[in-house]
Amino acid sequence: MRYIYVIIVLLAGVSGTFAQEKQYAIKDFYLYKNELGINVTNVIGNLLSLNPNTDDSPYGVTFRRHFGKYSFRSAFNFNVKNTRTQDFFQNNFIERKLNIFNADLRAGLEWHLVLSKRMMFSYGFDILANYGKEQSEILDFNFNGTTFINKINNIGVGTGPMVRLEFKLSDRIFFSSECSLYGFYSNSTQSLITNGVETDEPDKSTTNVDLKLPQTLFLNIAF
Repeated sequence: MRYIYVIIVLLAGVSGTFAQEKQYAIKDFYLYKNELGINVTNVIGNLLSLNPNTDDSPYGVTFRRHFGKYSFRSAFNFNVKNTRTQDFFQNNFIERKLNIFNADLRAGLEWHLVLSKRMMFSYGFDILANYGKEQSEILDFNFNGTTFINKINNIGVGTGPMVRLEFKLSDRIFFSSECSLYGFYSNSTQSLITNGVETDEPDKSTTNVDLKLPQTLFLNIAF
């Protein structure tokens, strides 16, 4: 979201107002060891009416543990969807079921550079994992009671560097955004079951390198 850049620039300007000649240490920036973050990009987008549905991060919640000059960082998100519909199509009664589960996990380390009393720059390295499972089922009551079940399983791993800019609003509240360059490999398997007879499709694998610019804003609470 483009307005993320505007917010970061404004925060940087505000931090300059508070900056003084003294050099601030990490212990002056992080007074608490733990930090829980929530992705608020779409919330702010809705409040400001700035096209909120362009959040480019798969992670909804983050957790960090500070150890002085470096921090452990992690993030996760999961999605569960179960639907069931019944309708008539060309005089046929059809029932459809869809079950989806998807989980993303990230963990890594980051090191810090204090820019001012309220601004922190961090750089680090992450390891990523993804697991997804989808099952769709169609039951055609008028076509000899035929049942079609399609199963898809996907698993992926990745890694890469990241940079982070964080603004300290108070000792317990922070705003942050990140930029990352991740390489990711995923493999998916698919099978089709027709009236109990299973047919496996060839496995599919993909490899990609993805540069993500700071389009996501996190609200972090220290404790």
